[in-house]
Amino acid sequence: MPRPDSTRSRILDQARLFANEVGFDRLTTRELAARCEINEGNLYYYFKTKAQLIEALFAQFAEAAQTLFVELPEAEAIAPRTELARGVAQGVSLLRDWCGLSWRYRALLRDGNALFRLAPALQPQAMNLNLVLSARVTALIKQMKRIRALTIGDEAIPGLVANIFIVSTHWLGYVIHQRGVSDPDEKDLEWGFGQILSLVAPYRTWLTRLAMRLHPQAFGFHYR
Repeated sequence: MPRPDSTRSRILDQARLFANEVGFDRLTTRELAARCEINEGNLYYYFKTKAQLIEALFAQFAEAAQTLFVELPEAEAIAPRTELARGVAQGVSLLRDWCGLSWRYRALLRDGNALFRLAPALQPQAMNLNLVLSARVTALIKQMKRIRALTIGDEAIPGLVANIFIVSTHWLGYVIHQRGVSDPDEKDLEWGFGQILSLVAPYRTWLTRLAMRLHPQAFGFHYR
């Protein structure tokens, strides 16, 4: 018999996948229990309400999100091209990881209205997480500027960071509702990541443009 912790993890994994498919409004405990191959009573042992389940999923997402952007790209302010290219690749990798995490927990970002209606206690937590992540992405952009990967005025950085999060949150809805893709896949995820990079693209220095032209494989999307 699985250990309690492994059962709880399986419930959360299946809930994440189920919510990604149908949304939180249509997620039912009966079908979730069936997917987990347990009875509803066992499910209620771990999560007595749908709100508790959603809050646990958000806690997983928040914990993973807060590990991102902790280590900023390393390079000297005046660095050789190879070191600059490595720093740029590290910065792009951080944005890629954020995009991948957003995709993994896409129901949390896509179903905001349902999320806060079903689990209203999450709203202040979500706002706090947004503040933390915005500060870290701001630090990333400033570091990319310091190593001469980007050329951007300090006054433009808050708008760029805000747009990165707006696109990260809403690109999937655009794909579904404006492009008519009912079941987005990893090709659509690659497109979404491209939209995030397009926000940064106008601020690239000529050295960054050169690095991206010489090493294109380092700047594509590779879902992990």
